[in-house]
Amino acid sequence: MPEQFNITGWLDPLFKYFAEQSKLSVEDLSANQGGEAIGVAMEVVSNIFTKGFLNKGIQFLAGLIADGYAIFGKDVSPRLRKELLAMGTHELLRIATMTPSEIKEFQESLKSFMEAVQKGDWNSALASVLRTPSEVKAMLGMGSQVETMPSPAPSSAPAEEYFPPAEESPPAEQYSETREGRIY
Repeated sequence: MPEQFNITGWLDPLFKYFAEQSKLSVEDLSANQGGEAIGVAMEVVSNIFTKGFLNKGIQFLAGLIADGYAIFGKDVSPRLRKELLAMGTHELLRIATMTPSEIKEFQESLKSFMEAVQKGDWNSALASVLRTPSEVKAMLGMGSQVETMPSPAPSSAPAEEYFPPAEESPPAEQYSETREGRIY
């Protein structure tokens, strides 16, 4: 019998011990966990580059395609069906479990996209659904989170030197030491 196509077979050696302990077949465990991991990876990539309704639209479409092919595809191996179902279900559940803030972002994004398209402002339309390079950098922790202030223009007058006052401690006879600290 020829080798059937699957996308998580390389995980089998990693999951062998856990499959034995859980009394599941290594193929089933790898297919489930690997499919879920691929769904998470797809979600992360989508979240990095898209926002608003496009983000959720891509997740919905990816989930629909994966689940649809798993259910209705011809000549799909049982293992590939399990992988695709885990991946597709992960993506579809991201739509069903949207938080109130995600719903608000979805609605605002859709509204601003439609308004920009009606005005013919394609830059604003794209900005409402795609992350800018600075947003991507900030998400990946590569950008500065603090806005930088422009440096002041150099002055022609000589700078005055500033010496802060030295911190003074009370004379030794004005305090006593205890285990809790100094008493003044």
